[in-house]
Order: sequence, then structure tokens, then C-alpha cells
Amino acid sequence: MDAATFAISAFCLAGLRLGKLPKPTAPSTMVRDLIDGWHEFRSQQWIWSVILVWVFYGIFLFGPLIPLGAVLVSGDLGASAYGWMQTALGAGTLCGGVAALRLRPRRPLAAGAVAMFGFVLLPLAIAMHATLPLLLAAAWANGLVWAFWSIMWQTSVQTRVPPRMLNRMTSYEVLGSTGSLPIGQALAGPVAGVVGAERVLGTSVVVGVLGCAVLLIVPAVRNLRRVEEHTPVTD
Repeated sequence: MDAATFAISAFCLAGLRLGKLPKPTAPSTMVRDLIDGWHEFRSQQWIWSVILVWVFYGIFLFGPLIPLGAVLVSGDLGASAYGWMQTALGAGTLCGGVAALRLRPRRPLAAGAVAMFGFVLLPLAIAMHATLPLLLAAAWANGLVWAFWSIMWQTSVQTRVPPRMLNRMTSYEVLGSTGSLPIGQALAGPVAGVVGAERVLGTSVVVGVLGCAVLLIVPAVRNLRRVEEHTPVTD
């Protein structure tokens, strides 16, 4: 079934009608592209500020949440409860996507950072061994705010980075935002074995709140404005 969704996605992508791509003005190499991408990444303070927060999130928040959440929820409420939690998270993601389509805040990253405070409700509920209804509500909120933030972020990147530099810069964005995730996942089990899974997830809650606060404190992130449709970004 999962593979079928990729087939549907490929069908939709095949239906896109794109204009002719401009020919490059000068020959390029992978090394040159990496250098250009790094310069673009470093020049955008709002981008590297978010990615720096995401590095810490990968280690202390995103990384521990899945392995420790699966163990605690399944141990407390049974494996089926973990399945229902993931279902609630998916439902929240759909709602967050719809909300992001309808709401168009002038400062998208500021709005997304405020919403992301709700992300910590899920690790908090798991750490406190919440009942199933509270757990499902926290999972729904987690999915909602994650989808909302993701759309605010991706829209900002797509509209503010010059198209010629988008792929080059995105390579550093993806590396920074996902590179620390395996570290958090690998450390979650051993650390939880020493101090307890509840304390690890409690630390996740604190880091999650502090990260959102940092995003709102940084002027380049807080004051970033939405690009209107009639003012496309160009080189």
C-alpha cells in the first residue's frame, strides 16, 4: 500500500507542465555547486538559525521521541494504543495541512514557532504516562503543529531562496536538520537505561520549549515576512 502511494505521486508529478529551463551561463561542477550552496546557506541568517535549533532538536527531542515513546506507550497501554497514537498523529497532520492552506500569516516562521510549542505535548503526555484519551489528544496536537510549521518553513524557503540556488542550499538544510536525528535515536536507549525514559522525555520537553523561544528571539526568524504571490524572488 505504501508503494502504491509513491506510484500515485509519480503519476501526479508526471502531469506537471514546466516551462523551459534556462541554460546555465557557465559550466558548473559538484564542488562549485557545494561552495555556492554553502555561501547561500551562510548568508541567510533565518535559515541557519532554524537549522541550528533543529540540530539540538534531533538529538534531544525528535531522536528520543520515537524509540522511547514506542516502549513506554506499548508498555503502559499495549501495542494497539501506540497504533492509535500514530493514527491520531496522522489525523492531526492532515488538519495542520488544511490550516496552513487557509491561514497565511504575515510572519510565517513566527507563527510556526508559536505553534511548535504544542509539539512538546506528546513527549510530555508519554513521560507522564497519560491515559489513552489524553495521549491521543496530545498526538493529534503534535501532528497538527508539525504540519503547520513544515508548510510555513518550506514555503519560506521556496519563495525566498533564488531558484538557481535552491537545490544547492537545500543540501545543507537537509543535512543540518536530519543529520543529528540518528545521534538522538542511538543515545536515547542507553541514556534512558541510566536515568530513566521519563527523564529523557522530560528533557525533550524542556529543549522543545527553549528551541521555540530561541526562534522567536532571533529577529531574522521572528520578523521574516511572507512573500506575496506577485513578488517572486529572482537572482
